[in-house]
Amino acid sequence: MIDQIKQVNILDFAVVAAYLLMLSGVGIYLSRFNKTVDDFFKGGGKIPWWISGISTFVAGFSAFMFVAAAGYTYKNGMGAVVLFTSAFWAYWLGYFVYAAKWRRSRLSSPMEFLTRRFSQGTTYYYTLLSIVPAIMGLGLNIYILCIFISTSLGITELTFNLGFASVSGLEFSMIITGLVMLIYTSAGGLWAVVITDVLQFFIILIVSVLIFPLAFMALGGTGGFFHGIERLISESPAGYLSLHDVATRPVFYIAYLISSLIGYNAAWHVGQRYYSVPTERDARKMALLCAVLSFVLPLLWIAPTMAARLLFPSIGTIWPQLTEPAEASFVTLALTLLPNGLIGLTISAILAATMTSVDTQLNYLASILVRDVYVKIRNRNAGGDPSEQRQLLISRITAFALGLLAIVTAIIVQRTKGVFDFALMYYSWFAPSMFTPIMLGFLYTKTPSWSANASATAGLVVVWLVNVVFDVTPYQYEFNVFGGVLICTLVFFGSAFYKEKSISTLSRIAAFKQDLADPATKESLRWDPNALQSYKIVGVLTIGIGVALLLLNLVPARSDVVLLNVATGFCTIGLGVLILWYFRKQLKRSLALEEKAE
Repeated sequence: MIDQIKQVNILDFAVVAAYLLMLSGVGIYLSRFNKTVDDFFKGGGKIPWWISGISTFVAGFSAFMFVAAAGYTYKNGMGAVVLFTSAFWAYWLGYFVYAAKWRRSRLSSPMEFLTRRFSQGTTYYYTLLSIVPAIMGLGLNIYILCIFISTSLGITELTFNLGFASVSGLEFSMIITGLVMLIYTSAGGLWAVVITDVLQFFIILIVSVLIFPLAFMALGGTGGFFHGIERLISESPAGYLSLHDVATRPVFYIAYLISSLIGYNAAWHVGQRYYSVPTERDARKMALLCAVLSFVLPLLWIAPTMAARLLFPSIGTIWPQLTEPAEASFVTLALTLLPNGLIGLTISAILAATMTSVDTQLNYLASILVRDVYVKIRNRNAGGDPSEQRQLLISRITAFALGLLAIVTAIIVQRTKGVFDFALMYYSWFAPSMFTPIMLGFLYTKTPSWSANASATAGLVVVWLVNVVFDVTPYQYEFNVFGGVLICTLVFFGSAFYKEKSISTLSRIAAFKQDLADPATKESLRWDPNALQSYKIVGVLTIGIGVALLLLNLVPARSDVVLLNVATGFCTIGLGVLILWYFRKQLKRSLALEEKAE
C-alpha cells in the first residue's frame, strides 16, 4: 500500500489554516467572559460539568497518543490496550475520592492547595520545582507535534526567512502552532481552553471514527471490514494479540498504572478542572465521564494501529528519516486511507490533541505564578492585593511569556531516543516525587507544614541517584516511579512524628480540614450567563464542523470514504443542533426564574 500514500495539497493546508483561525477567533471572542481573575483561571466556578469533563479528558491527550503511543502499539500489540486505558482506573479513583476533595478545597489556583494544607513556603518551593520541568514538557509536546505536522505537510526540508532569522520547516511549524496557542490561551483564559478543548475532542473523535473502519476495510480488501479483523487475528505476529508483553514486563505495567493514578488525580490541571464546576456532584460526574472516555476512545486508535502492523510491515522504508518509524503508523494510515481535505482534518486532530495539553498547562502555570507568587509578594510588600484589572493583565502577559518560552524550548530541544521512551523518562523524573505528597496531603492532615517539601525533595534526590549514580538502565523508568513514590510516602508519614508548633499553621490546616469535610453541594437555580453562552458557542461551532465535513465530499474519494464522511457530518450537525436546543431550553428557564424573582 506504500504507493497509495498521498501528499498533502492546497485543500489540506486550507483545512489546517481554517482550524487555526477558528481557535484564535474563539479565544479572542471569549475574552469578554473574563471580568475577574477568577473568571480567567477557574471560569468563575461555573463551567458546565460535561464541558469541563471533556476538557479534562482531552488535556491528557497530545500528539504523544497519536505518535509515541501509536508506535508502542505498532510494536507491542495488545499490551497497548492495558497501558493506554489505565486512565480509566485513575478516574474511578477520582470519582470515589479526589474529585470531591478538590472541589471542597474551594481554591482559586491549583497551588493554593499547598498554601492551605502546608505553607506559603511550600508553594514557593513547588513553584521553583514546577516551572522549569513544566516548560520543558510544553516544549516537548510542541516538538513531538511539529515533527509530524511538518513531515505530513512536506515542509521539513524547507527554509523560511523570517527577516531576523532563517528557520527550518520544523521550526517554522513550531512557531506558528505556538503563537496560535498563545493567542487564544492568553486572551480567553480557562473558558477559551475548555471550549476549544470540546471542539478539539469532536475533531479527534471524528478522525478516530473514520480511521477505525477504513483501516480494517483496507486490511480485508474485497472481503471487507470483518475479513480485515479475521486477517488481524490470523496473521499477526506470535503473541501480538495476547498479553504476552504484560506477562513479560509486569513491573513496567504496574509502574505505568501508578503513574496514571498519580497524574490523573494530583496533577494541577486536573485539580483546576474539578474546582471549576459548580458542585462536587458535578466534579464526580466529570470523573465518571472521563473514566468512560478513557476506556472507549483509545480503542478507536489502538485497533487501527494494530492493523497498520500488517498493512505496513516495513514502515521503516516509508519514514527512513525518523528514529522510530513506527511512531508514524497512525499518520501513515491517514495519508493512505483518507482523501485530501480529510488528511488536513487529521493533521488538525493531531494539532488538537497537543493543543489541549499545552493550553491547559499554560493556563495553570500562569495561575500559579500570578495567584500564588505575584499577588502574595505584592500583598506583603505593598500592603494590599493588586486590582482585578491589573491581575488580569498580568495573567495574560504571564501566559503569553510562558508560551514564548515553550516555543523556544521546542526549537532547541534535541531528541535523544524514541519519543515514547523519552516522554516516559521525562515524566518519571519529576511527577511521582512531586505529586505523591499532594495525594497524601488530601488524605492525611496531621503532618507538619514542611512535610511536602521534605518528601518531594527526598523523592527527587532518590530519582537523581538512580539516574546518575547507579546503572539500572533496563528498569530506569520503574525505579524512578517506585523509588519516588516509596521514599515520598515514607518521609511524608515519618514527618508526622514531629508535631507542628505554629499556632497560625495549625489553625490554617484545621480550616482546610474543615473545608474538606464540608460538602460543596450548593446549587444555583439560575444559570450563569457565561455557562449558557458556552452551550451556544459549542453548538454553533459543532454545526460548522459538520457542514465542513459535508463540503469535503466535493473532493473525489472512494465511495466508502464518502459514505462514512456523510454519516459523520450529519451526526456532527445533529449533535450541534441538540446542544443549541438545550441552550434555548435553559435560557428560557433562566429568564423565567428571573421574572419570577422580580
